[in-house]
Amino acid sequence: MKPAVLPCWLLPSLGLAISLLPMNTPAAPAPAAPTFRQGVNICHWLSQCFDRPFAGDWFTEKDVAWIAAQGFDHIRYPIDARLWLAADGSLDPAKIKPFENAIMWTRRHHLGIILDVHFLPGADFNDGGDGRAFVDPVMQDRAVEIWRQIAKRFAAEPADLRFEIINEPVAPENAQLNVLNRRALAAIRESNPTRTVYVTSNKWSIFSTVNDLEVPADPNVAITVHFYEPVAFTHQNAPWVFAKTGVPAVRFPGTVPDLTAFVTPGSQLLQFNGRTLSVEKDIDAAFDGLAKWAQQKAPGREILLGEFGVYKDADPASMRNWMRAVLAACRRHHISWTQWGYKSGEFGVVDWAGKPQPVLEVLQEAIKQK
Repeated sequence: MKPAVLPCWLLPSLGLAISLLPMNTPAAPAPAAPTFRQGVNICHWLSQCFDRPFAGDWFTEKDVAWIAAQGFDHIRYPIDARLWLAADGSLDPAKIKPFENAIMWTRRHHLGIILDVHFLPGADFNDGGDGRAFVDPVMQDRAVEIWRQIAKRFAAEPADLRFEIINEPVAPENAQLNVLNRRALAAIRESNPTRTVYVTSNKWSIFSTVNDLEVPADPNVAITVHFYEPVAFTHQNAPWVFAKTGVPAVRFPGTVPDLTAFVTPGSQLLQFNGRTLSVEKDIDAAFDGLAKWAQQKAPGREILLGEFGVYKDADPASMRNWMRAVLAACRRHHISWTQWGYKSGEFGVVDWAGKPQPVLEVLQEAIKQK
């Protein structure tokens, strides 16, 4: 039988039809999930704004893109939850909107997101601040209800968003923090059964109080702590620590000069007078102790160093020495980290004009060694 021959006028149409058929082109691989290994804080944007406006336009998606380009893999967003509330105690959508924008920007650049509640009504870590959320049942109920609302608001977000219950708690007694942690976590789990949630230790999240931290049995709870030791070095000349400026240079490693004339009588900073600071004694010993606690009381749990940094008045060489030692300790003990903070005139990776500061070089070194 003779094969059929298509008329010549049909051939171009047939070719076009074939070209329009769907092709079995492999789909582009989805970006890997954020690792939450090395990050940075966005300080003074949605909390502790001081003389700058809440959600000011100094932080935009361009900043997120720059952060991603440096190799950071997540951003911690400190939030003053008191500023998110309407008069009736509900969440104000207009006040939350900047953070929702930030979620979109951060996800677009494949970074992880930590919603850190820096302040709650009744939980203010500043000296003389409000600690009623740890001891007053009414204030604690209010704090827990705020977390219930926040959790419901963001329940549909993917796992690249994580929650941090409270920043640097200052409960009168360490055990009182455990009660707030349990209650807030239960409120979060009503709408977010598997989201990663960070709990922290008392007294500004210092290492020495982790012994009193009750780690929930929940497998999706991680631990976060902060490290600014020794304060006489990391906060030298900081006006909220020292009574007077002009503090003689405190070097690291080095010997602390006499601080008597620069602090209030009886200040704990006086314990540093004449003390020799070293990597082994002031950094390695602290991280070794934290790692030992984690092995015994929180085996297998992620540990995040949620804040660490050096105030701007430290000499650059000493700042680099301290930062390298802290980052080496994190690497040695498999501790993730989030530097404080991105843009500021105090601890910034860049200054307010966007100029990179010496700390960036050290952070990039650590990122390359991950």
